Amino acid sequence: MFLIGVAFFLTSQFTYGQISFSHSIGGAYYGSPQASATAIMYSPRVNFLELSDELTVSAGTHLGLGIVYNSQTGENSFAFDFPFVAEINLGHGANADTRSTFGGFLGLGYGYSRIGSDGAFGANYNDALGPVFNGGIRALINERPVGLRISHLANTKKGFDNVLSVGLFYTFGDF
Repeated sequence: MFLIGVAFFLTSQFTYGQISFSHSIGGAYYGSPQASATAIMYSPRVNFLELSDELTVSAGTHLGLGIVYNSQTGENSFAFDFPFVAEINLGHGANADTRSTFGGFLGLGYGYSRIGSDGAFGANYNDALGPVFNGGIRALINERPVGLRISHLANTKKGFDNVLSVGLFYTFGDF
């Protein structure tokens, strides 16, 4: 949080509008060859550079938390995904003043992900740390601001695999 505060302070001299906050919630699937799990995804972000109503630069996360219990096999699958990303937001959802009905985002950052299972037949999990590439679309569907996000975490830990995630989300606020 301290680093985020310092980044906002240093970039405030370049901001063309007010710093704004937005957030969304949804569901996500996290997968690797070693393990997979579904989770709830919460995505807060702060727009720290507003170039126009249709173009912003933000910093935030797409935090994923989940657990699934399979009563037939006795296995628990869980997911914890914490990427910190800087994103360019275009069109719908870029900020609250946007009037577009379609938009998207593209981001780069660094993240940690642990997904796995522990059951009667042993433990299978994936522990990943490394650069994160993500992107997605946002649109108004039936007057609801929804989106789709795809992410790839390139794992730098030995013995574990990369993590691919796909999520659907609802953005809070008037767009």
